[in-house]
Amino acid sequence: MTAIAGVISRTRGSDAYVDEMLYALKHRGAQTKTRIINTQLEEIALGCASTTQPAFRFDFSSEATVALDGTLYNVQEPNQARYVLKALTKVQDPLLAPGGYSAICARNERLLAFRDINGLKPLYYAQRKGLVALASERKALWKIGFRDTERILPGYLYTISSMKLRRKCLTRFSRPQEQRMSINKAASQLTRHLIRSMRVITKGVDRVSVGFSGGLDSAITAAIAKRLCKEVELVSVGLSGSSELQTVEEYARQLDLPITVETFSPDMLEGSVRRVVWLIEESNFMKVSVAIPLHWAAMLAARRGHKIMLCGQGSDELYGGYSKYARILDHRGRRALATALYHSVLDAALVNYERDDQTTSPSGIELRTPFADPDLIRFSLTIPTEHKVKKGNDLVRKWVLRAAAKRLSLPEEMIWRRKKAIQHGTGVENEIRRLARKRGFSIESYLSDVYSQVARNPAMP
Repeated sequence: MTAIAGVISRTRGSDAYVDEMLYALKHRGAQTKTRIINTQLEEIALGCASTTQPAFRFDFSSEATVALDGTLYNVQEPNQARYVLKALTKVQDPLLAPGGYSAICARNERLLAFRDINGLKPLYYAQRKGLVALASERKALWKIGFRDTERILPGYLYTISSMKLRRKCLTRFSRPQEQRMSINKAASQLTRHLIRSMRVITKGVDRVSVGFSGGLDSAITAAIAKRLCKEVELVSVGLSGSSELQTVEEYARQLDLPITVETFSPDMLEGSVRRVVWLIEESNFMKVSVAIPLHWAAMLAARRGHKIMLCGQGSDELYGGYSKYARILDHRGRRALATALYHSVLDAALVNYERDDQTTSPSGIELRTPFADPDLIRFSLTIPTEHKVKKGNDLVRKWVLRAAAKRLSLPEEMIWRRKKAIQHGTGVENEIRRLARKRGFSIESYLSDVYSQVARNPAMP
């Protein structure tokens, strides 16, 4: 994986800031490349650290310099930084192509920064008098003395020159009108979008792993990957005795896909809590309990020799998977439900994607999801909400996605399996509660205490 960092400074020594930030991000990669650009008023320094081949994530010419984290899916050449570099020199604004990436660039005595429309890769910035700094994670900005940080918003171009920061929206998900369509028509089109999306994110990739829970989202992901990829391996994790591990091997047999399962003991959980809190830079209970099984799955996939892990992230926000959507519908009506689903898509980077990248990157795993395809998202927002959630305390939900799963010939048991959040199915949430009680804390106090202990650690616990 990759870390990127950049500085624009009124004084010299910007390269020292970049070196410090990349050292703070060494869990994302230890091989580094940096460059200093002197302008009339400021000094700019850019750098990247990568697990392998940092030259493919960092490139420069006489006109521009690029540090790139992530992948542009429609670019097959290995040196994707060079592709971004060429795009920068041809047009005023960078080409925001499909993919999961963030980038920091120097061009025309300015520092530029942007992320993909979903915000699949994190990027943050901070500023004080005479200095603006950007980095893949907040801990790098803390390392050079900043306390307050902001995120680069997905789909926006940030421009910094003369110590002034400006931003411009290049692309975003607008809220479309729902279209009148039957559930069969919606499911048919959704199935085509899912297959096309999987084809995009796996183009040029022969071997992938799938983070597999046996739930609807991961089952659909696995089934489509099997159609398009030469080699697919399911990976599943959980605490000993967790309900998730009781079904995944049977489901894998039904899908006719190989699976590797790893069971973790409760004694290992506390170390994982400390590590994940440090990685995601938060003590939020929900985020921590979701991040831990993702972290375990990424470690397992990496040990199995994988570089890419597919997942079903983003589905619940599009098709009403969480129980809160049924409550919104019953208490406030369909218009409120449509609004909630739309805002969940816009907030996905903050709520999900940044956390997911930060917890899986140290294993050298790139996480990809077919549900983050921009065209699929735009279409899904037009599907009537009655095809997603029904009135009357709907315990099933995601009806249109289940109809799509039928078209993909998934086993009935998987199609109609009720939503079980990853933190519940793996047993992680309940075990964190037990740890907190054992320490004499509430959940919030326990995780806050862990955060205070590890947040400023110079290395991953």
